[in-house]
Amino acid sequence: MRVLSENGVLYGAGVLVAPAGRGVHVLTCAHVVAAALGLPGEERAPDGGLLVDLPGRAWSATVRTVPGGWSPPPPLGHVVPGRALEDHGDLAVLAPRAGGPRPHPRPVPLPVAGCGPADGRRVAIIGYPRGAPAGLVATARVAGRGGPCPDWVQLDGVRTTGAAVERGFSGAAVWDPAIRRVVGLVTAAGKDRTAKIAWMLPMEAAARLWPPLADALRASAPRTRPSRTCSPPSVEESYELAEALLDVPQIGHDSGRLLRGQLPAAVRRNVPDHPWPRQQVQGLVQACVDQPGGCAALRAAVEGLGGGSAPAAAALAVLARVCCTGGAAPEDPG
Repeated sequence: MRVLSENGVLYGAGVLVAPAGRGVHVLTCAHVVAAALGLPGEERAPDGGLLVDLPGRAWSATVRTVPGGWSPPPPLGHVVPGRALEDHGDLAVLAPRAGGPRPHPRPVPLPVAGCGPADGRRVAIIGYPRGAPAGLVATARVAGRGGPCPDWVQLDGVRTTGAAVERGFSGAAVWDPAIRRVVGLVTAAGKDRTAKIAWMLPMEAAARLWPPLADALRASAPRTRPSRTCSPPSVEESYELAEALLDVPQIGHDSGRLLRGQLPAAVRRNVPDHPWPRQQVQGLVQACVDQPGGCAALRAAVEGLGGGSAPAAAALAVLARVCCTGGAAPEDPG
């Protein structure tokens, strides 16, 4: 979800949530709201209106900050000795303007969960940096607590190529594919882009700053797929599979072009070239999902290229979990 000024200038990202009995709300960073409203300071909750939307979908809404839903950002430079910063998490809670039209189609809020221990697991983040209004995907590992705020958790980028968390990712959801939950909000990024270090506000800290969110955390339970049905993978699962495929050396070295060549023509003809490796492989995954037998063809291609390596086995495990691999692969007419 994007956060924009009322005249449509993009300033950051947000997460749509729905605490019990309170309707939909948007979580984002306080500094994003202040910047979008052109305010010099961030200590007090502003009263101006903003826009939020879902790129590529016919939906937007005018929102305002809610009472009690404001936590200013911590100082990113000099910190006064002895100053407490736990109440400076950089959180803003927004709600649709009272009396405004009901959005149609109604947006679907994201499930949220506490981040828990920083155990190095991989997470995915969709942000909106300059030049990418439809979003870019960055991946990171949950490294540990620290940074400008004691409540924040450090995120370390995991790839030498691809998108890094930067300006435009503030307020973005940090998605944990293992539990299929948002576990935090991106709050800041290190100035040295080559280091690929960023920070997030974990959801349990956000719930402490805005207590109504705790109801959504308690109501969250990992979803499981019905054993007798086979649903298409979610966007987040497709991203996860694309990342796992790029970790296979025989696939990642040329951004998946060799892998595409191993697929039947009925699949590969629908995969356009893309300059970003992750988007290239994501398009390949989507083409396989859309084509009957495409996931089975993808499995066969990965098995043929991976040579039984550990990265290939890991990618195949993700494929088996998120994609329907039953049925015959489409035939290649030549």
